[in-house]
Amino acid sequence: MANVLVTGATGFIGTQLVRHLTQQGDQVTCLVRSSSDPRPLEPLNPRFIVGDFSDPRSLEEAVRDCEIVFNLAGTTKALRKPDFEQANVLGPKHLAACCAALDAPPTFVHVSSLAAAGPCSGSTPRTEADPPAPVSDYGKSKLSGESAVREFAASLPVSIVRPPIVLGPGDRDGFEMFNGIAKWSLHLVPSFADHVFSVVHVDDLCHALTDVAARGKRLCSDAACHQGIYFAAADETPSYAELGRQIGRSLGKKHVYIVRGPSAAIWVIAAVNEFLSRLRGRPHILSIDKAREATAGSWACNADRLRRETGFRPAKTLQERIDDTTRWYLDNGWIKPWSAPGKVTPKGHVD
Repeated sequence: MANVLVTGATGFIGTQLVRHLTQQGDQVTCLVRSSSDPRPLEPLNPRFIVGDFSDPRSLEEAVRDCEIVFNLAGTTKALRKPDFEQANVLGPKHLAACCAALDAPPTFVHVSSLAAAGPCSGSTPRTEADPPAPVSDYGKSKLSGESAVREFAASLPVSIVRPPIVLGPGDRDGFEMFNGIAKWSLHLVPSFADHVFSVVHVDDLCHALTDVAARGKRLCSDAACHQGIYFAAADETPSYAELGRQIGRSLGKKHVYIVRGPSAAIWVIAAVNEFLSRLRGRPHILSIDKAREATAGSWACNADRLRRETGFRPAKTLQERIDDTTRWYLDNGWIKPWSAPGKVTPKGHVD
């Protein structure tokens, strides 16, 4: 049992991590912003501290007596580049500095992203030893965030985990793909090529994070050293089209219509979304920045280092994880039962 701090706890991954930590007996503290909704976490009975990375007093209170810190706070979409920098670079730096100043600094696990490393060459999955080459402002900010926490590696035991696409219960971004297949049996693929992708289920990611905290290696101060950086992913690297077919199978669809489109179409849609987002003052997930990632080719990573150094293994196959995710969407009313005529039905029943 450990005293653990989780930042970004009210998000999709954070909520599942708090549940995972609580189930294994840890005492969990959650640093939450005043604008966040902590109600989904209340049944888990963590300690809440209201504050953010710009408030030194709340940071000092949050890290006091902590043995492990999982930093999940950040943003995946923003209207302006400085918003990425504030959330994904300056925030982690302030938190790491606060932890490093303690007499007994905690183990610090920083959650970055495959976007910080960039797409892979052809269909060969990236390894942690490959030089990073992010293509989006988001990815560049996540890489800068890694550098920011590395500055404290001499006095703070830091590890970095880079997840790819994360799916699972409560995922609103991934839900759009599931819902499109459920409603219309349509899966849009933004390329005529079969680019491959890495995916990780949120439960497996939570296990990976705790495995890294317990048994992972730590960063060194030298930026050229890639020790202590880990990709966390399922064993399979499906094409985006095959991912749609796997979702279709979980929904009992006899056929999923794969609709391929040119990259130019993605840019047009992204430009329209960007224009509307600026009018509304609220960022859209498919922005021009995300179009840079969507049209960059394959996004696959090799998680052999994580397996070798921590003993991590995904608990289920990717198809089983997709089935679990579909079941959750059905059980919680996100997908209507009549949209899934076959394999997975509500309340855990399988036809």
